Amino acid sequence: MNGVIDELMTPGCPQCAIKHLSAALYHRAQLAGGGESLPPDPYMVDMCVAYINLVEVRTGYRSHFWYAVGALVRAEERAASGRVAREARLMLEWCGEEALADALRCIEIGSIPTHADWAAAHFSEAMRELPAMRAAMRMDDLIGSIERIRNEYFNLEEVPAASTEDAERGGESIMAKAAKKAAPAFLAKGKEAKEAKGAKAACKGGKAAKAACKGGKCKK
Repeated sequence: MNGVIDELMTPGCPQCAIKHLSAALYHRAQLAGGGESLPPDPYMVDMCVAYINLVEVRTGYRSHFWYAVGALVRAEERAASGRVAREARLMLEWCGEEALADALRCIEIGSIPTHADWAAAHFSEAMRELPAMRAAMRMDDLIGSIERIRNEYFNLEEVPAASTEDAERGGESIMAKAAKKAAPAFLAKGKEAKEAKGAKAACKGGKAAKAACKGGKCKK
């Protein structure tokens, strides 16, 4: 994908941090309007982080693939019954990016995150994307957090609108300039190999979810 700066661990990506803070703001607003009061569930937050990064893989950020798998591993560790996380992980480990759509579907069907879970997941992604500004990011002041990052990394007087070059590259050159400022073979064994056998076989037909999620109907 042209213009994509595909690096998982960079000195910092202000534009990515703003994207995730904006998403957190959306979910916080929905949370306030929907009457939800429960705190984020750590298992669901990890599932959301995995989902967020798999979507980013789909848009060209392939380095986020194994990070998403790691988030699924963490979800398994947090929950005694993390079956959905396990099934999605095995699909991805066996089939790679061919299982991307099926793994996303498995997570969608098999988990029910709240707006609080989504907000927490996006906020954690914002802090990962721009560690230099972690102290300036606050969940209770997301708009202020966004503006602090913009004021720190974007010369708003010099960049009133995207240039022709930026437009052609999807704005990624602006992101690269901002990020620059911030700079100072899977081997399954034992039980998992046996459990993943169905997912591996299904990949050849592009139907990993059907095999691993029991007909595409993962239960929570």
